[in-house]
Amino acid sequence: MARPATGKTPLRNIRVPDELWSAAMAEAKAEGRTLTDVIVSDLHRYVNRRQRERGALDSESQPSEQSDNHPK
Repeated sequence: MARPATGKTPLRNIRVPDELWSAAMAEAKAEGRTLTDVIVSDLHRYVNRRQRERGALDSESQPSEQSDNHPK
């Protein structure tokens, strides 16, 4: 039976193929986790990784403070 809504986080609707959903549910259950916990955890990991990657790219594109192009 599903747990009652707590109102702490908004309810989201997504489309997932049945086979993937069933496999994910089985894996989450085997780990003693809810599928919501797995999805939220993976979304956090995805966002953090993308922000780190973007930050690394941003810092590479910034000119350094000491550049050979500046007259001395």
